Amino acid sequence: MPVPVIVLNFGHSVLRSLDDYTRAASEIYRHYRQGQNVVAVTSAQGDQTDILEAEARQIGPEGLAKNLPELIQLGERRSAALLALALERIGAPAFVRQARDLGLTAEGNFTDAKLTGLNTAQLEEDLKNHDIVVMPGFVGIGKNDRAVLLGQGGADLTALFVANQLGVEAVLLKDVNGIYERDPKQAGPKPMRYAQISWDDAAQKAAPLIAPKALGFARKHEVRFRVGMPGVPKYTSVGPKTGELGESPKIKKLRVAMLGCGVVGGGVFRQIQANPESFDLVKIMVRQKDKYIDQGYPPEILTTEFSDVLASQPDIFIDVSGPIEPALGFTRDMITRGVHVVSANKQAIAAGGQELIHFAKATNTQLLFSSAAGGGMPVLEMCLREKGRISRVEALLNGTTNYMLDEIGAGKTYAEALKEAQEKGFAEADPTSDVGGADAAAKIRLIALLAFEENLNLADIPRDTIEDFAPQTPPKGAMKRVANLWEDRNGFFATLELKDLSLNNFLAQAEGEEAHAIFRFNDGDEYRIRGKGAGRWPTAESVMADLFDISALYIH
Repeated sequence: MPVPVIVLNFGHSVLRSLDDYTRAASEIYRHYRQGQNVVAVTSAQGDQTDILEAEARQIGPEGLAKNLPELIQLGERRSAALLALALERIGAPAFVRQARDLGLTAEGNFTDAKLTGLNTAQLEEDLKNHDIVVMPGFVGIGKNDRAVLLGQGGADLTALFVANQLGVEAVLLKDVNGIYERDPKQAGPKPMRYAQISWDDAAQKAAPLIAPKALGFARKHEVRFRVGMPGVPKYTSVGPKTGELGESPKIKKLRVAMLGCGVVGGGVFRQIQANPESFDLVKIMVRQKDKYIDQGYPPEILTTEFSDVLASQPDIFIDVSGPIEPALGFTRDMITRGVHVVSANKQAIAAGGQELIHFAKATNTQLLFSSAAGGGMPVLEMCLREKGRISRVEALLNGTTNYMLDEIGAGKTYAEALKEAQEKGFAEADPTSDVGGADAAAKIRLIALLAFEENLNLADIPRDTIEDFAPQTPPKGAMKRVANLWEDRNGFFATLELKDLSLNNFLAQAEGEEAHAIFRFNDGDEYRIRGKGAGRWPTAESVMADLFDISALYIH
């Protein structure tokens, strides 16, 4: 079964500052966790192209200079690298490819060239090996293997051309959520919005939002695409027909309360603060307020009392705490009150089990916990999406263990590897749950529940510990602690085993805190996913993706 692919283009209007790359990475991750591989095409940041052109005029010859593309393309290449770095921080797999790497050829004027070809086999291979490919737009490779520019709107054109060559959909992401009857930023009455519009009508209504050259290509080759903005899953579809005008989507700002504010909670706090149009963090429950006040958290949102959390009347309750209780009790209370819950607390969710999931469904309340297993690797989303087809899951479910086993395999002692994992924020001060296997076992229980509808007792999951692990002989391949769940005619089974894997094994190729998983299906097909299994930003990003899924329910 081929993995669906989508092309996302990030225009310069949505990449105006470094913070915008974090938002762009979040947009890509939300598509990735829905089971799509992503080609991300970048424009230069903000006015970077204008700055480079000014430098060229200052130091170069009068008129058009043949070496101008070598300078101008630096803006797009810088932008692609920044986006890849933002993706790497949140644990999403990403690989940067340049126009030359992908055989993106062009001909004609070196500042206004026409795209002619793409090495689709290379791009498909890159997507197979890396899931997310980031590439600069606006530049192709012309005569004599020299860089050429694609003219105004060249990044839009690149995205549409790549999508057409791959036979997949493209989404052009701008600073407005679709195409309107007139510019919504102009003074006057609020304009109406198109849910769908024809290529010809878009040429009249969408300039300069979409460059004429890009629209002309789409019309000529009948390339359907969508136009929208990051974080708002409402788009204008561009194709053969124009629909009726409608009102702009309305976004409800949701009130959010949080339990815990440790490593992950701190990341979630910063992410919520960066999305003030969608979320309002009204209360954080912690053990000691002074500690967080000293770190710069607003005193008015901190509390030690659950009654204050209830009084803040949240729409969403986030659990980023550790122990089962009181978190599980608080979660039940919130669901009873109709408050949606997003949880990174795998122990509490595993303890609540199927009963908790059914309770949320019965009360028409969202209970989302993708961050409770896999960190930045969307393993639970795969379980939900493919339930009924899955026959076996093999996965690395604890990033701390992955990191430590790699370091031990490289010659460090257990104590040295643990100390480094704690210093990097992968391991807690008390690492017992990680190294002993309780953390991974709770995640195994969640996978069993969602993928196989099996309600396991944690005590019934055999698990190897890595506490004080010291290999007697050097590994032949890579030491990994593998979670294995499978169902056959003899029943359902789950284990957590320390294995010396061949380096050709996909699981063995996970490095450091990375996590890999292989899903095998009843029809003989298989699906591989990857991401970082530990750390503040991968887990925080998974929490935020759940928040945006709930937010999408309130966009009308």
